[in-house]
Amino acid sequence: MIHFKIVSLAVIAAFFVSCSSSKTATSSGDSHDGMEHVTLDTMMVHAGDGDASSQDIPAYKPAEERSWDLLHTVLDLSFDWTTETVRGIATLTLTPVFFDQTSLRLDAIHFDVHNITIDGKLVNDYLNTGDEIVIPLKGSYKKGQQVKVEINYSAHPSASSDKPGAAITSDKGLFFIDPQDTIPGKPRQIWSQGETTNNSRWFPTLDQPNERGTQEILLTVADTMMTLSNGLLISSTPLAGGMRRDVWKLDLPIAPYLTMVAVGQWDKVTDYWRGRPVDYYVDPGYGPSAKAIFANTPEMIEFFSTKLGYEFIWPKYTQVIVKDFVSGAMENATAVVFGDFIEFHKDDIIEDGTNDYIVAHELFHHWFGDLVTCESWANLTLNEGFANYAEYLWQEYKYDRERADISRMNELSGYFDQAAYDAHPLIHYHYASEDDMFDAHSYNKGGLVLHMLRDVVGDEAFFASLQYYLKQNAFKSAEVDDLRQAFEEVTGRDLHWFFDQWYFDKGHPVLDVKNSFDAEEKKLTIEFNQTQSDLGFREVFILPLDIAVIHQDSSIEIRRVLLDQKTQAFTFDEASAPLTVVVDPRDILLAVVNHDIPESEYAIRAVSNLSINHRLSAFRLMSGFEPAVMQKLMSDSSYTIRVMLVSYLAEKEEVDQLYQLSLEETNPAIQYYILESLSGLDENKASDVALRLLKTTDKVPIISASLKAVAAVDIDEAVHQLAHFQQIESPAMYAVQATIYARKGNAVSLDYFMTPQAAEVGDDYLEDFIGAMALYMSGQSSAIQDQGLNVIDSDFFLRTADPEYRRFYLITGLLSQYVQEQDKAYKDHILRTINSLYSKETNEYLRGVLKEGLGNLLD
Repeated sequence: MIHFKIVSLAVIAAFFVSCSSSKTATSSGDSHDGMEHVTLDTMMVHAGDGDASSQDIPAYKPAEERSWDLLHTVLDLSFDWTTETVRGIATLTLTPVFFDQTSLRLDAIHFDVHNITIDGKLVNDYLNTGDEIVIPLKGSYKKGQQVKVEINYSAHPSASSDKPGAAITSDKGLFFIDPQDTIPGKPRQIWSQGETTNNSRWFPTLDQPNERGTQEILLTVADTMMTLSNGLLISSTPLAGGMRRDVWKLDLPIAPYLTMVAVGQWDKVTDYWRGRPVDYYVDPGYGPSAKAIFANTPEMIEFFSTKLGYEFIWPKYTQVIVKDFVSGAMENATAVVFGDFIEFHKDDIIEDGTNDYIVAHELFHHWFGDLVTCESWANLTLNEGFANYAEYLWQEYKYDRERADISRMNELSGYFDQAAYDAHPLIHYHYASEDDMFDAHSYNKGGLVLHMLRDVVGDEAFFASLQYYLKQNAFKSAEVDDLRQAFEEVTGRDLHWFFDQWYFDKGHPVLDVKNSFDAEEKKLTIEFNQTQSDLGFREVFILPLDIAVIHQDSSIEIRRVLLDQKTQAFTFDEASAPLTVVVDPRDILLAVVNHDIPESEYAIRAVSNLSINHRLSAFRLMSGFEPAVMQKLMSDSSYTIRVMLVSYLAEKEEVDQLYQLSLEETNPAIQYYILESLSGLDENKASDVALRLLKTTDKVPIISASLKAVAAVDIDEAVHQLAHFQQIESPAMYAVQATIYARKGNAVSLDYFMTPQAAEVGDDYLEDFIGAMALYMSGQSSAIQDQGLNVIDSDFFLRTADPEYRRFYLITGLLSQYVQEQDKAYKDHILRTINSLYSKETNEYLRGVLKEGLGNLLD
C-alpha cells in the first residue's frame, strides 16, 4: 500500500532556498522539517497532536492463533447494484493446523446466511454473530483431514461499519461507486479493498495475514461490464438476459486480504514481460496514455527479478485505476488497484516515470507482502518497509543515486516528523489499532533501516540474504526474526545488535559532533556525543559510519569508524588542516547529526562530490555566491543543484543570470522552470526563452507555458506560433488556446468556451481557462457576458467524475478578471457570479479558504 509522493521542483527549491541561514548544518534531521512529506504506500499519513500519555501502553498484539489451515476458496458472486448487496456462494476447503477440531469459526461481518452445508450435508445449528459464523462439526477433524463448507449468503458491505482511518479511510471492504448511475461523469464500478481485515465484509474467510490459500472466483455481471480478479481469466460465458459469467483462478496461495474483485468499464492495454501479460486498466479515454501512466512496469519486473535472484512468480500482472479509492494503491496479488490521482494524459507531462515510485512500491510487494507475508500487523514493516525501499532501489538503478537520495530525504522528513511525537519500535506489538501500523515507521523508517543494513553487510551479501529469505519463506508468513536469521545464515555474522536497536527499540541516534586540528601535532580529532537519551531513546546506538576528510587539494579521503560509546573521539594523522570534515558523507545513517560548520566551508560542501543531502544543506546556508562558485553551480552535473540555483536566482531577481542559465541548460524540466521564473520578472526575456523552447520541445506543458509567455509580449506572434501546434489535442493546449484567443479578442466566439472539450478541461487548467473566458467576455455585449457567466454559474463545468474542487477553480478564474476589469457593470456581474458559486460550495474546507481569501467580496 502507498501514499502519493510527488514533490515538485518548485517545492524542493523553495524549501531549501527559503530556509533561514544558520551557523549549524544538521544532517538528515531537522534541516528537512519544512519539506512536503511523502505519501505512504496506498495512503497519506498525517501527524497527530501527540498528546497521548506514554504510560497508556495498549495491550500486546500477538499473531492470530491458527486452528484451521485454509486450503482453497471458491466464490460464486453476483451483485445487486440497487441495494449494494453481494450475493454469494462460498465454498471453503480447510484442514486443522495440528490439533483436533470440533467446530469452525469464520470471519463474516454483517452477513445474511441463507444456508450452510458441510461436506454436502445441511447444517442448522450454526451461529451468526454479525462478526463471525460459528459452525459445529459432526465429530472431530484431525490434521490432514479436509472439511468442505459451503455458505450461501448475502453481504452488505455498504451498510457495514465505516471506521475512517488515517491510512485506509474506509473499512467497508467492497465499494459500489455510483451504483444508481446518477452522478454525471462518474463511472459505475465495484471494487474491493481488503487490507487489513476487511475482505470478510464480502466473503467468509479466516481474515488474518498469517493465513493463505488458493482461490477461484466466479463473477456474474452485465455483459457491458469488464471484470478483474486475482490470477488468470480461465473462462467467460454469456448468460441469458445480457449477463456474463467470468471465472478467475489463482493456483498460488495468498493471504485473504490480498483477494480482490473489480467490475466496471476501462480501456485495457496489454504489455508483456517474458511472455506473461502485463495489463493496464485505465479510465475510458486514457488508453493511449496507459503505458505512460504505468511507465517502465515490464522493466521493473525484470530489474527486481534479477536483483533479488528470485523471478517474479505470478502468472500475470495487472494494474487498474478506480474511482474514489480509499487507500492510494493496494498490492492485491496479480491485480494492483490504484486511485485515479495517478492518471494523466501522456501529453501533459514533461518527464517519463511520473508514477515510478508507486508502481515500484506495489510491484515489490509481490515479493515482500504477497509471496512472503508479515505474520502479524505488528510486523507490517516486512511488507511496507521493503516496498518503500523498492522505490529507492528503482530510482538508483533507472535514474541515478542522487534522485534516489532525494527520495530518501523525503522519507527521513516523514519519519522525523512522526518520531517527534510518537516514536515506537519498528516491530510494534503494542499498537492501539491496526490502522496505526500504517505510519511513517512501518513505511519510512522500515526502508531507511534496510538502507543501513545494506551498507553494513555490503550489496552482494544484502541481496543474497534477501534471496535466501524469500526462498525460505515463500508462500508463508514471516516475522522479523526470520529476516535476521536469513542475513545471519548468508553472512555468518551475528546481527542481533542491529535488529535489537533498529527493529525492537524505538527512536534514532542524535549525534553532536565537533572536529579540531592540532597544527603542531598534525592531528585531526573528531568527537561524538550521543544525546538521544534526552528524547527517551536508548543511551547508545552501535553505528558503523564513514567520515570524509576533504583535503586542501580537494581530494576526499573516507575513514570508516565504529561508534559504540556515548562519548567517543577519533584521531587521524593529517599533514595539514582539512578544508572540511563530513560525517556520513554518503548519507546512510538514520540519525540527526548536529555538526558546527564554519561559514567558510559552506561553498566547499556545496560544490563537492558529497551526497546531495550534504550539498543542499550547505547550499541553503549560503547567503550569496562568489563568481567562481556561481559558475561551478551553473554547470554542475547535479540536476537538483541546478534546480536549486534557478530558485535562488529567481528569489534574488537575478534576471540576467537566469537568462544566461537558460542558454546553457539542456534539461527540458529545468528549462521550463527557468521560463516560469522569468515570466514573473522580465516578460521580454521570458518570451525570448519561450520562442527558443518552441523550436525544440514536444512537451505540451512546456509548449503551453511558452505560448503564454509569448502572448504576454506579442499576441500576434503567439497566434502565429499556436498554428504550429493545432494538431495537439490536450486540455493544456485547449486552455492556452483559450488564453491566446481571449487576448486576441476577435479570434473566436463565446461558443469556443462552451464546447464539450471545454467542459472537460482538467482541474490543472480550469482556473486559466475560466480566466481566459472572463477576459474574452470583457468588452463584449452585456448579452454575451450574461450568457457566459450564467454558463459558469451552472453545472456545465461540474459534469466530471470528480467535481469537488472545480467550483473553487471557477471562482479563482473569475477573480483574476475581476481584479483588473474596468467596466463596472461587468465587474459587478462577475462578483455576483462569484458569490453565487460560493453559496453553492459544500466543502467546508474550501468555503473557509475562499472566505479567508475573498473577505469583503463575499455577501
